[in-house]
Amino acid sequence: MQSPLKLESSTPQATTERVYKTWREGFIVPLLIGVLVFGAFALSQAIIASDNVFIDGIFISSYLLVAITAVFKFSYNFRVTAFLISIYMLGVGELLSLGILGDALFFFLALIIFATMLVSPRAGIVAVTMGIITFIVVGWLMTTGRFDTLFTDVAQAKVQDWFSAGGALIMFGTVIIIGFGQLEKEFSEAQGKISTTLDTLREERNNLETRVQERTVQLRRINEVERAVAAVLDINEILPLAAKFIQNEFGFYYTAVYLLDSSGQWAELKEAIGETGKVMKEKKHRLNTNGKSLIAQVIRSKTGQIMQDTNQIRLENPMFPYTRSLIVVPLVVGDTILGALEMHSSKDNEFVPQDLDAYQNMANGVSISIENARLFQEAQQSIMEMKATQRQYLETAWSSLASEKSLHYALGDMELAENNPLEVPLALRNQTIGQILMAGSTEWTNEQKSLIEAIAAQATLALENARLVEDSQYTASQERLTNEIISKIWASPNIDGILQTAVRELGRGLEASEVEIEVSMEDVNNDE
Repeated sequence: MQSPLKLESSTPQATTERVYKTWREGFIVPLLIGVLVFGAFALSQAIIASDNVFIDGIFISSYLLVAITAVFKFSYNFRVTAFLISIYMLGVGELLSLGILGDALFFFLALIIFATMLVSPRAGIVAVTMGIITFIVVGWLMTTGRFDTLFTDVAQAKVQDWFSAGGALIMFGTVIIIGFGQLEKEFSEAQGKISTTLDTLREERNNLETRVQERTVQLRRINEVERAVAAVLDINEILPLAAKFIQNEFGFYYTAVYLLDSSGQWAELKEAIGETGKVMKEKKHRLNTNGKSLIAQVIRSKTGQIMQDTNQIRLENPMFPYTRSLIVVPLVVGDTILGALEMHSSKDNEFVPQDLDAYQNMANGVSISIENARLFQEAQQSIMEMKATQRQYLETAWSSLASEKSLHYALGDMELAENNPLEVPLALRNQTIGQILMAGSTEWTNEQKSLIEAIAAQATLALENARLVEDSQYTASQERLTNEIISKIWASPNIDGILQTAVRELGRGLEASEVEIEVSMEDVNNDE
């Protein structure tokens, strides 16, 4: 039996940490040597260009600190700390020399990068905090006049420059920290997947003989379940049908379907087979997805699980005394978790790990049917909303048209309108845009009413077509007028001709009593 320490060190996370630590320790020495080589040239140029002893001291101290840690053998933590301190000293020196308008921001960004890469994302956060605090202190001293830059011939920074630099430091620092953290996480996840795959291959290598006949029967039953629910578009029918077919095809002891509520916090029992399941449905049984139940774990992990331990099964499912093994698979569509499918068997070891994929495929078929039903309902709702939008559009269009001109026409003696009145609406796409009111000396027959309704329907269509034609004609005339004016303006050979053409054509086309155009720079100069 392996010790806990041995188990811990063999986890993907531990392996990732060992690999990353080895890489860091091997990278620090070449990094320090490279800094010494290229830093020597930069140091000499900085000393030549600078006439400030304090700044020269900072540069020389930083270089010597790096040189000592590179030449002499120190621990990794000491070397990294010395290297980061030297970068911070250079950043502070640049900040005191040239202010925030110099290259100090680059040194502090370098501090964040190396702290995150060589230590940890937490060290990167500390580097960001130190940089912001340094900016605040030095910026306050310089903007209040308590301290001036050591080089007096540089431009003085404004408060906005300090805020801008601080915001840039936080923004890029956050991106750097998150990026390195995500990279390390992805590497760890990849290591975990590799370990899982290798374990699976080792297990499958020792179990070459598969249950071919049983798997064939199992797949046939799964296909029957998927085919039964595939053509159903009512979600209230899918769940009972799916549970019934699963129960009949596989002969399980208990089958239940859980769906997440709108909050995603609760898995509600929507369908169950058997008297116990019926009682649980009536009591509106539900499980907290953040709990320790097997269903909650499956929903959180989106991975099916099998339980074979009889004692654990009885502890978690006291209402099902005959359950000997059970399997729970998630109901997933794409990356969206809908719920879980729970199946109990009264047989020992009914479910094996190789069954997970098969039952997951069946659950996927049920999930797709549920999603199709939901999409169908949404499509129906969208159609209803589209119809409502069309009705609103028609109402707005005809209301606007009716407000612009009178659309009322009458024929005959209005005093006799109360004799045998007949009202027939002018309805277009379930939207009434008017009505036909008729009166006669005798009762209207059914044939006459049908004739009037048919005429009203055709008249409504003709009215709508006429309105659309008028709209299109008006739009076409506006476009034609615009094109004519533009063509005449472009045909003018000089500035005076362009101005005269623009004024003349606008006045003529829009029937304006007065049109004036002026080209002047006075307003622009006044604004400046």
